[in-house]
Amino acid sequence: MKELITVRIYFENGQKIQNQSFWKKMYASDFSTELLKKAKAFGLQQVLHLNVSRGYFNNQSIIWGTSEMRHLKHPHLIEIMDTPFKIHQFLEEQKELLQEITTVIVKNEILIK
Repeated sequence: MKELITVRIYFENGQKIQNQSFWKKMYASDFSTELLKKAKAFGLQQVLHLNVSRGYFNNQSIIWGTSEMRHLKHPHLIEIMDTPFKIHQFLEEQKELLQEITTVIVKNEILIK
């Protein structure tokens, strides 16, 4: 059985992608879509963009995700699962994209099939 780890990437709805041209900023995908595309292209086993109904970062006030338009500070979570080697390769490759993001690596205790 291969060892797997999970990476959780926490970011706000208004997260910007750094070092983009003016036109890319105007017409490019949002942060979560860009990260999902990069993970898929890299060949990672599983990537999920989890819907957060409410929460907060950095001891701010609670942001409720009940309206059609999400607040810029609304928390989001992307979860990636694969082998430690592949995860670390991906994180190293995406270091610039993830430089202002909180990333937590969780070692999976058991894999049940």
